[in-house]
Amino acid sequence: MFRLKTLAGVLALALILPLAPAVAQVETGDADFTRYVAIGDSLTAGFMSGGLGRTAQLNSYPMLIARQVTGDANGGGFQQPLVSDPGIPAVLELKSLAPLVIGPKAGSGQPLNLNLQRPYNNLAVPGADVHDAVATVTDNGGLHDLILRGLGTQLQQAIALNPTFVTVWIGNNDVLGAALAGRVIEGVTITPVAQFEADFKTVVNAFASRGIEMAIANIPEVTGIPYVTTIPFVVVNPATSQPVIVNGNVVPLIGPNGPLTPNDRVLLTARAELAQGKGIPVALGGSGQPLSDAAVLSGAEIATISARIAAYNNIIRSEATRVGAAFVDSNAVFREVATSGINIGGITFTENFLTGGIFSYDGVHPNAFGYAYVANLFIDAINDQFDGEIPLVNLFPFMFGPSTASSSLASAVGMPDGSSVTLTPSAVRNLFWALDVKTKKAKKKNRK
Repeated sequence: MFRLKTLAGVLALALILPLAPAVAQVETGDADFTRYVAIGDSLTAGFMSGGLGRTAQLNSYPMLIARQVTGDANGGGFQQPLVSDPGIPAVLELKSLAPLVIGPKAGSGQPLNLNLQRPYNNLAVPGADVHDAVATVTDNGGLHDLILRGLGTQLQQAIALNPTFVTVWIGNNDVLGAALAGRVIEGVTITPVAQFEADFKTVVNAFASRGIEMAIANIPEVTGIPYVTTIPFVVVNPATSQPVIVNGNVVPLIGPNGPLTPNDRVLLTARAELAQGKGIPVALGGSGQPLSDAAVLSGAEIATISARIAAYNNIIRSEATRVGAAFVDSNAVFREVATSGINIGGITFTENFLTGGIFSYDGVHPNAFGYAYVANLFIDAINDQFDGEIPLVNLFPFMFGPSTASSSLASAVGMPDGSSVTLTPSAVRNLFWALDVKTKKAKKKNRK
């Protein structure tokens, strides 16, 4: 457990001692960044490649915003719950090129500033859903304890800092668990709309009632991430990485309900089952046994998830409009990434796993370039809403620096459909632990 008993009075202290004021070097318009706080989930925390580590955290979108606003490379005192590399859990790396195997780095990170005598500016917790932001203080030794330190919920600690500006990007985990686990279960892997609305309004009202300005982002289409889209629904020849053709037709994999259709999705974790011959007809060398339900999202499940995201996003947009917050339509942007890609400086970035240039090794979270791009989405929305002139993040270092190494490496070995990619069992286990992919009933036992 990461809670520190010596910090029992931090919340009271935070009400007395303001954060270091922002260095006024840019025109922020009506947006006051004197005390900037971010709440959210893994996307706000800077979680990347299956882990929370310092290298990625220093390029989280809130830290990038803080740098742009203050003109200070250290973010003008913007504090995050930094973890030494390789992170908690350890971030993923390429273990083998042939076959292409991805697993956690050796070792484990350690907290670097656990004794900060006030709440962090970035309070986002990987795995948190909207209800966690308003109700969860501890998770008995998980990432909530590392980041919140037993000092209150995300919302309570954010308010204690007396912020002048807050970014809110949360709600992804209210549907992401269904996509990762391959099961849509109301109230278990997906949150009822009424509960989402009540909790989201609680968050927004807590800030709006205090006159705190906000930028609020909606939820991307979680069924469009590489974790869900990489492996094709048909049998692939491992020697050529091309679909097997029989009598002029492709051969669908066998799912839990029979042959898969183009509307179904095979999850990245299915590779282990495929390697055992599951999902592949006996005539093609497989076992003839179906892929498990946990390895497949059916077309019906995808439709349910998409409809739920649309309902959540209607609530988010309505709330942002109601309180005059800057609105970031991340759903539209990532939908463009998944369909046609985005062109920047003559380079097209897509949702393709490893080769697309946006997503990290876990197939769920952005890489360094992706987070820099997200930071610019927020800055654009803030400038538009509050008549500011905050400069955009320079994307050049993220496009041509170390963050592109994984894409170049994958392109070199060739990976047209991703069917040969294997996430090791430890990689999947760590990812699920970090994102709290389990039943809501189990989570409720830990909420205090």
